[in-house]
Amino acid sequence: MTRQLIFGALMWGTCCYALWRGSRSERIASVSILVNVYLSLLVMQPFATRFRHVEVPIMMVDVGLFAVLLLISLRSEKFWPLWLTAMQGLGTLSHLAPLVPHVIPWAYGNAVAMWMYPMLIVLGVSTHRLHRDRQAHRHSTA
Repeated sequence: MTRQLIFGALMWGTCCYALWRGSRSERIASVSILVNVYLSLLVMQPFATRFRHVEVPIMMVDVGLFAVLLLISLRSEKFWPLWLTAMQGLGTLSHLAPLVPHVIPWAYGNAVAMWMYPMLIVLGVSTHRLHRDRQAHRHSTA
C-alpha cells in the first residue's frame, strides 16, 4: 500500500507540475502517462491471475504510450523524450517475460511497473530545467 501511495504522489506531483510549467511536449507526455496508468488499472486482470501470462491488454496500453513518446521524440529538439521513450520501450518489452521459462509473476509485474518511476523523475527534472531556463531568459531580457 505504501508503494502505491508513493507512486501516486510522485505521478500526480510530477504530472501536475509538467502541466503547469512545461511546454507542449511535457504536457502531452504527462497526460499520456496519466492515461496510461489509469487505462492499465482498468484492463488489469484479477490479482490471483495477474502477470501469470502475457498481459496483452496492459501491453497494448503500454505500446500506445510508447508510440506517443516516440512521436514526441521525433518532433522535439529536446533530449528528455528520448530517455522516456527508451524507458517505456524497456517496460513494454518486459511484457515478453512470461515467454521465458520459470519467470515469477512478481518479477514480471515489477519489471513492467518499475520503469515508470525513473520516467516520472526525468519528466519532473526536465520540466524544472525548462522553467528555470525560461525564468533566466525572462530576467536577462528585462
